[in-house]
Amino acid sequence: MINKLLKKDKSKKNILSFLKNKKDIHILETIYIASMLSMVGGYVDAYTYITRDGVFAYAQTGNIIFLAMNLASGRFYDAINCLFPILSFICGIWFAQFIKKITNGRHIIEWGYIILLINTIIFFMVGLFSKKFPNSLMVSSVSFISAVHMSTFNRVEGLSYVTNMCTGNLRSASEHLFNYFFSNNKNKKEDNIKSGKNGLIYLTIILSFTFGAYLGSLFTNKFGTKSVCIAAGVLMFVNSFMFFEEV
Repeated sequence: MINKLLKKDKSKKNILSFLKNKKDIHILETIYIASMLSMVGGYVDAYTYITRDGVFAYAQTGNIIFLAMNLASGRFYDAINCLFPILSFICGIWFAQFIKKITNGRHIIEWGYIILLINTIIFFMVGLFSKKFPNSLMVSSVSFISAVHMSTFNRVEGLSYVTNMCTGNLRSASEHLFNYFFSNNKNKKEDNIKSGKNGLIYLTIILSFTFGAYLGSLFTNKFGTKSVCIAAGVLMFVNSFMFFEEV
């Protein structure tokens, strides 16, 4: 598919130009960082689902479905376990909006560095002290920080995206690729190229999330509850990478 896309643009500027560094885009909004953050999202969801009684920390759509199914089956204790991360996620969104409000939208990028650091610490704590705390508390903590994370990191190469779920990203990828392959307007070649480029960006995010879920399942089944420390290590690498990039 990539070869087909490249053939439609013989100029130096093509749909893979998003792989080049752009000085007008902050490092936190590049495809490299977005891909790693999406990979962590898939990894952690697989981890919590396997180790925390089938509950997701990031994908609240799944938790809402499980909540309704458990209520319908009369499994009220399991329903409550699904409810806690949903409520924590809401609180995380509110917290992120409060921060944006008091900063008036300024310094939100700088705030992102702190969020990554807190996220890393929480993952390490979950891995090290998982046996001493109930599952609901652990998953709720991760859900809270994931909501703050999602509200902070929501742009990639100028596009809106979500790090910890795929439905919206899949819709956007499908729309952009449809416009690329089936647009008959030859007078708007630049728009056509842009649609193909945007479609590839979203596909990269989706594949990164999928790969993260694969690794999360693989390492969790092999190393157990401590495997979340691998996700913490990835976030630590992202933070370090951004630090040296800024220096």
